[in-house]
Amino acid sequence: MSAEPGVNVELYSRAGFGGPFTTIIRAQYLPDFIRAEGTYLPRRFQTWELGDDTFVGTRALPVPILTGEGLAIEVNRLSAPPAHALKNAESDELHFVVDGGGELDTMVGVLQVRAGDFVRIPRGIAYRWNSLTGPLHEVIITTESEITLDPENAPGSFNPDLHLDVAKPHGRPGGPVDGEYEVIYRHHDGLTSYFFDHDPLPCLDVKGAPPVIRLNIEDVHGLSVDRGGLQPARLFGSVGDRDLVFGINSRRSDRPPVHHNVDYDEVICYAAGPTPWGAIDTPGTVTWVPKGVFHQGPEEDVQPGYKAWLLETRVNLTSTPVGRKISQIMETNQFGVHPSDERAPVSV
Repeated sequence: MSAEPGVNVELYSRAGFGGPFTTIIRAQYLPDFIRAEGTYLPRRFQTWELGDDTFVGTRALPVPILTGEGLAIEVNRLSAPPAHALKNAESDELHFVVDGGGELDTMVGVLQVRAGDFVRIPRGIAYRWNSLTGPLHEVIITTESEITLDPENAPGSFNPDLHLDVAKPHGRPGGPVDGEYEVIYRHHDGLTSYFFDHDPLPCLDVKGAPPVIRLNIEDVHGLSVDRGGLQPARLFGSVGDRDLVFGINSRRSDRPPVHHNVDYDEVICYAAGPTPWGAIDTPGTVTWVPKGVFHQGPEEDVQPGYKAWLLETRVNLTSTPVGRKISQIMETNQFGVHPSDERAPVSV
């Protein structure tokens, strides 16, 4: 629906993109709020502002910036491969590589990973970085829901037959190691380490559905329309549509109206330029709009195209103390820093 000059169209939606819509016509433009007080605030996170000392040490783990019941958004940075393997005992993990890459070794095989890659690692699959091509910067979704590959409008938006990669079995046994080899289990009440006198990851072969998969955001194509709006391409889903991941790369579509998404928190990761997306131009910028907070967001018809992805989750998210230190209040028109928040980013 188009609006006359001086008239704003708003959408009130249930169940995100999949539920019923109510159209509201209003003269006021709600994203122009002058200030807000409290903690239920849209924020943008400068993930590169996490100081190197946050990840120092052989047991450095990803750091959460947003958390909710059974879900977290984490940041991981590595300058060298760690000496241990990780295994998430309770959550599936969806890794997105902002910068860097290397060889990712898992208990079901090996993958070569580069910037722009999504890597799904299901719960109970141990993994480690064998080598890095450069300093690694990741944004990671951990969720107790099972993450499934669920490409919408394939092969137009994404072709799994052409662009999906799976971990390749090692084809060899795990040999002995000097000293002990550590596998760190992540679970709800802490960390537990298991030690081996051999490398526990290598496998001889793997049959059946591949647990660990990789796809690159460059291979996700936004469907376009000459007029009107079009929802982005869904890439991953979960049981009951609790958590949904969409590719929101540049595409021809009318700018969305002001939106009240009352069932899903929205988290966006700006993946790559060179074109800015509204007020965002640095890869690794993460934005968060809590449920029901009015927002419009920048125009997506940007050339040359930017790359980004969107997480919608029914979980009620909260910024962690670390997340608050590297974030600022966000205005919900172009997703810039809100004028009421004049603080510079603070390293931690």
